[in-house]
Amino acid sequence: MYTIYSATGCTRCKIVMTKMRELSIDYQEYDMKAEGKEAFQRFYAANRKAIYRGPEGVEFPVLTDGQVIRQGLGPALAWLQAGHELDGFFRIGVLHKEWLDGITVSGGDAGKSDDFLAVLRHLKKNAMRLQVETNGKNTEVLASVIKEGLADRLVMSILGPLSLYSKIAGMLISEDEVKKSIALVAQFPEKQFQTSVVPICRDSGEVSYLTPGEIGEAAALIAEAAGNKQQPYLIRLFRPEGTQDEALKQVESINSGMLLPYRSAARVHQVKTEIEKAD
Repeated sequence: MYTIYSATGCTRCKIVMTKMRELSIDYQEYDMKAEGKEAFQRFYAANRKAIYRGPEGVEFPVLTDGQVIRQGLGPALAWLQAGHELDGFFRIGVLHKEWLDGITVSGGDAGKSDDFLAVLRHLKKNAMRLQVETNGKNTEVLASVIKEGLADRLVMSILGPLSLYSKIAGMLISEDEVKKSIALVAQFPEKQFQTSVVPICRDSGEVSYLTPGEIGEAAALIAEAAGNKQQPYLIRLFRPEGTQDEALKQVESINSGMLLPYRSAARVHQVKTEIEKAD
């Protein structure tokens, strides 16, 4: 028996419950804005560390089978579709209303692409607009998403120059996959390329941020693979407080003004380069 904590008028909660009915899964719903308020408060108090609470409060739905908790539309549907096999493909997003993000084709096992695509089809069937992200890994999965029309917007994180790509990713990503993914994203009507100016551990053992020259190399990579210098490219700030790497949390942060030399280096290769503004 599953338990779903919902909120009155929550369309995303209804989509998850529809999926459970389609799969003949029994569940108990508790509406935290109505008769289920006390039940949710007890659940939240017992599982506070496992439940994300953003600036606007708790993201619903919250789904549990008594052991595993999945929060948000994408993660909940992925769990119902294939359990742990889709881990990495979905996370809690920040977009609201008809838009859904937190979908990363590079984050999961490409061998589970059939189940991943099935979740996206269910979302599109329920009139959701999907922002799909990639860093170049799982290019064939990205190609399938595009072919079936399962994305409304593509965001590709160019992690850095190819010489540092796998180091920054923390996993092996082939240069060929990165270039093929760039070419696919470049042809998509609604897209964004972006690079975060992250600190990395150099071969010398020193930790330092990507340099303007290295960001220029990343922009040149886009130009080479896309075949033009007209792609939208955003240079993003690194926020130490958001990283899981304890060593990087100690790195001094940089501000938007410090990104100006990066923009200049990138615009040689991508003329539409912009920099992220601090909150």
